Amino acid sequence: MAIAPTIEGQQYLRDFAVQLLRDAELPHRQVTVLHRDILRRAGIAWQDGQSMASLLSALSQQQLRSLIDQLRDDDQDEEE
Repeated sequence: MAIAPTIEGQQYLRDFAVQLLRDAELPHRQVTVLHRDILRRAGIAWQDGQSMASLLSALSQQQLRSLIDQLRDDDQDEEE
């Protein structure tokens, strides 16, 4: 049984994604080419210079989870 996404749940995921971007020392206010590979692997369409807030607010819960997975995977690759 799938749990319906809530506004609070999606906001939590957006905030968590921003925190992961900060931890990875990636820009967290604006989308840049530095995000290209992570967003592509997560299956998210983006534009250079786009506001990160507008990008994240347009994502579904599934896309947010995919982005978070990619950010975590990318962070683990750098630690190894």
